[in-house]
Amino acid sequence: MAKYLAFDVGSKTIGIAKSDGFYPSTLKTIRFEENNFYQACELVEAIIKEENPQKIVIGYPKNMDNSIGHRAQMVEDFVSLLIDNKIWTEDKIEWIDERLTTKMARSILVEANVSRKKQKKAKDNLAAILILETFLVKISK
Repeated sequence: MAKYLAFDVGSKTIGIAKSDGFYPSTLKTIRFEENNFYQACELVEAIIKEENPQKIVIGYPKNMDNSIGHRAQMVEDFVSLLIDNKIWTEDKIEWIDERLTTKMARSILVEANVSRKKQKKAKDNLAAILILETFLVKISK
């Protein structure tokens, strides 16, 4: 069975979800010094080695007009570090448009009456699940 990991990359955290090919679930959120993607890569490398996925799915936060902004460039830089440091290969990366996943995650958490403090912790993982869900729907067609 194929195994996938999804990453919702931020400037201080990465939400990570996993799936055996059917259902996505939360794995963890890693925290690192702001914009220290070398540190983030080290943390992600350990998870990739432990989980041994077939592919990793990266949330790609384009601007609403489809242009590449600061956040999308930040994600591209992070993925380049993964590839350049031979942590992962480009051919095993899937990019998923995630323009609205963080907003959707917040909305779901508000609807579920999750406190603001808990929302902050849960939104990265939920966004990663939504990214992975989008990928799973895409490959099932």
